[in-house]
Amino acid sequence: MNEDKRFYTFVFAPTAKSPLRKFNVHHRVIYMILGFAGVGLLTVGYGMYVIAQHAVVVAKLNLTQLENRRLREQNREATSKFDLLQTRLAALDTTQRKLAETSGVGRSADLNRVVGQGGPGSIEGGDLSSIEEVTDALESELRQIRVVYDKNQMKLASTPTGWPVRGYISDGYGSRRNPFGGGGYEMHSGLDIATNHGSSINATADGMVIFAGSHSGYGNIVVIDHGYGLTTRYAHMSSIEVTVGQHVARGKKIGAVGSTGRSTAPHCHYEVRLHDRPVDPFNYLSIGRS
Repeated sequence: MNEDKRFYTFVFAPTAKSPLRKFNVHHRVIYMILGFAGVGLLTVGYGMYVIAQHAVVVAKLNLTQLENRRLREQNREATSKFDLLQTRLAALDTTQRKLAETSGVGRSADLNRVVGQGGPGSIEGGDLSSIEEVTDALESELRQIRVVYDKNQMKLASTPTGWPVRGYISDGYGSRRNPFGGGGYEMHSGLDIATNHGSSINATADGMVIFAGSHSGYGNIVVIDHGYGLTTRYAHMSSIEVTVGQHVARGKKIGAVGSTGRSTAPHCHYEVRLHDRPVDPFNYLSIGRS
């Protein structure tokens, strides 16, 4: 076998004035050098690719960590708000429960069915959809309670209570002897409250004046309609300070004590009527005299 004697000759001069120099390199050496150079270039290129990929992964990881921190912070805020919402709803539920018991409005919402539950899709003891459902139900029931409460307040304000005038009871409701002599008994349809002439007479409930003037044995009288079938009468006045059609509130001065009409001395004849039938006013008086 013939030996491969191919060589590459390289000629160079170290300086411009130096003689030319040359050296021979076997072609296999040149191929080896080129091969190593190619491998080196590929290695460097791959290394740069790996470094670039690593940089991308690191950047994505940093972004993911930032997003995770943001989400954790949002979750802590949501949990805090959720806990506060549950606390407020629990307090609202307690208040609503008491109001429902006093107003007689039935309950369809029960926060206890939601508070304390857990599982997938929940936040520490309840899911938002259940909380929203109970909140809507509570709000609806509170509106119903408000309507009932307002009606009760109106009825309460329109129910006679308290004393129309400062004084003492000189004659009660029911059968009594004729105070003007002549013997016999008569039905006394109210209370006589004796006091000084000119003392202030006040309405015992909210209502509208339906009569203000003189009327047979009552003398000067004011009649107030309170609604719900209730009316009150204040008789034997020395003066009247309201007019028919006027709305008055409990405690409003409507006149002054006198002795007009069928009366033996200054006092206020006070009647309470239910559907125009006299009832005992004592049942409507407050415990303490005003």
